[in-house]
Amino acid sequence: MINPNLLLGVLMPHPPLLIPEIGGEELSRISSTQTAMQALSTEIARLTPDVVVIISPHGPMFDDAVAVMGGDPLRGHLTEFGVGRRFVVGNDGALVDALLEAAETRDVPVYQIDDDIKKEFTIDMELDYGATVPYFHIKEAGYPGPLLHLTPGGLPPETLYAAGQCAGAALLATGRRAVVIASGDNSHALADDAPAGYREEGPAFDRFLQRALAESDWLALLTQDPEFLEHAAEDTVRSCALLLGIFDGMALRGEVLSHEGPFGVGYTVARFTPTGEETESLLPVLLRHRKAELTRIRAEESLHVRLARAALEAYVRDETWSEPPTPLPAELRGRAGCFVSIKENGVLRGCIGTAAPTRANLAEEIIQNAIHAGTEDDRFFPLEEDELEGLVYTVDVLGEEEPVHNLADLDPRVYGLIVIQGQKNALLLPDLSGVDSVEQQIAYTKEKAGIAFEDEEGVEYYRFRVERYK
Repeated sequence: MINPNLLLGVLMPHPPLLIPEIGGEELSRISSTQTAMQALSTEIARLTPDVVVIISPHGPMFDDAVAVMGGDPLRGHLTEFGVGRRFVVGNDGALVDALLEAAETRDVPVYQIDDDIKKEFTIDMELDYGATVPYFHIKEAGYPGPLLHLTPGGLPPETLYAAGQCAGAALLATGRRAVVIASGDNSHALADDAPAGYREEGPAFDRFLQRALAESDWLALLTQDPEFLEHAAEDTVRSCALLLGIFDGMALRGEVLSHEGPFGVGYTVARFTPTGEETESLLPVLLRHRKAELTRIRAEESLHVRLARAALEAYVRDETWSEPPTPLPAELRGRAGCFVSIKENGVLRGCIGTAAPTRANLAEEIIQNAIHAGTEDDRFFPLEEDELEGLVYTVDVLGEEEPVHNLADLDPRVYGLIVIQGQKNALLLPDLSGVDSVEQQIAYTKEKAGIAFEDEEGVEYYRFRVERYK
């Protein structure tokens, strides 16, 4: 169905450097981005929408739901970036209510950040920089109206798309004329000095994004490999999934206005223009793709992963503790420490392991750690049965520990790290997303152990390799 009140969709980046008093002279290095943002903001203001929907990946995020910001007015500031600029803007409360009603009717996970949640999580402002940077530009261009603030959660593209459908239904029901802004920077891994360091997936993602936008290839955009997206360190795709869901059933023409990345982070400004033609919903296609991808993953699982998955599924469903297979395969007869990691929708859902063997054989070690990873990782609620189908597992079998006498011998892509100081100790696996330098690896491992980063008294370092099974 075409909603004539959906005027335009846009992708805008959100580096605080785009605020003049923050960027200063550095603004000249992203002049193409600034010029495109200003031109697009002027276009938005001339459309005189009743509301602007801003989808920011930096708002309060749930792992299992899209968040819509409640309260009126919405407030934000940029004091963390050294300036006193503050924002106060109206919230479209009727639109929030209509969205929540549509989501409840369709059984789509959309939660409101109300006053109670703000108090519980000490949220002192509603507008994060992912929202305030785009809002600054449209306000400067003359947009005087309210916002609807959404934050995508750790959900698969098809669920985010369905949440977007709910927002589209709410806009239709309330008759609001709307512009939708997907706020997102691209890869944060374009250069050695980038926030995530350099990774080859970084430039590859930015090239892919420009092509998908220019060719209006929305299916490709929403069906990228989650592992590729994780290594690319991007925060664009989830925002775009919500935007595309809002425009469900409407043909959109993509157009890239600018792209650059001088600070190791990709910034794209793009337009999603309704063509006035109807198109088939992407949701059934996304659901089929998701099912096919999980089927492929299951078919290619290693022996180690099949054992971990079967053990956790049996425990969650029936509280049954699995026995090792009989006869025991040769590769599971030895003894070794191992870690079982579980991801849901590309996001970590549990990880627990043993640095040294504690059971009679590796099979028992995997069974134990799989069950613990799904039920005893205190960072997460225990897994429930309805989550099991969508989980993806890896099993890391640890090699021998080696003392490290020179930190130059560390490499976070190749070696895991163990840090010990008296009774304090912690272990960090190798090749983890977001751990791209020796300094980061040491900092994260020391933090886990409760050791200050600068504290070297009595600290011992050990490295180890792993065999990773998928």
